[in-house]
Amino acid sequence: MTMKKAMALLAAALVAVTFSSCGSAVQKGYPALSLASLSTADDAAEQQSESAETIDRKLVKRGDIRFETADVNKTKSLIVQAVRELNGYISNDTVVDHSDQIEHKLTIRVPADNFDLLLQNISESVDKFDSKNIHVLDVTEEFIDVQSRIKTQKELQARYTELLNQAANVSEMLDIEREIGNLQTRIESAEGRMRYLNDRIAFSTLIVAYYESIAIDESRFSFSSQFMVGIKSGWELFLWFIIGLSYLWVFFVLGIVFVAALYWFVWRKEKKASVSQQ
Repeated sequence: MTMKKAMALLAAALVAVTFSSCGSAVQKGYPALSLASLSTADDAAEQQSESAETIDRKLVKRGDIRFETADVNKTKSLIVQAVRELNGYISNDTVVDHSDQIEHKLTIRVPADNFDLLLQNISESVDKFDSKNIHVLDVTEEFIDVQSRIKTQKELQARYTELLNQAANVSEMLDIEREIGNLQTRIESAEGRMRYLNDRIAFSTLIVAYYESIAIDESRFSFSSQFMVGIKSGWELFLWFIIGLSYLWVFFVLGIVFVAALYWFVWRKEKKASVSQQ
């Protein structure tokens, strides 16, 4: 077998793997470099699809809850303690101070097996949820598909490397190295996706938003706040004045026409009087 024929068979195998991967996300068989093995790809895919049913499901859990509390500091302490006991961590902590309430928002990452327990621990201290949304996404098919593509592409890359050692001239070496580079790019992209999936599967995400209402003391005088209220109210009154003038534009036009007509009438009368005196 010549070098070009070997490369052609490898290319054909890569194309077959690509279409087979798209057609069945649970395929775990890998095509050989012979034409006979390519003709039996459908049978292998069917057999591997049946075996995939016994694979553990890959689930990504995510939820968000929101509730009111009497003391945001106490609530945060309880949540932090629960997260620490369940081997999780807080990836984001945001505090927003409104005029009538203080709101905290925590993004928590916790091992998937402890997600339900964390939610239960937090719920025990909550009288009523303003909102509660829990989502479970099954990524088993994508996980198997990415895993299969990584293994298959690495096998092809290894065989291209063997061909590289047998290259007869510089042109063949460059062609093989280009194919190896393309395979490496696809492998790195798939490995990146695999790392992301593993992280989302291993650690679930729970976003907890809780707030404490604050009573406003209207009897307390504050120069700065009253000054800003006065500025805002004055501006609003000015805008309403402009809007009121817009309703009276017809009267302005009629007034201008009346004054102009009156001026013209007086001017004509005075002009005639001066002519008659001459």
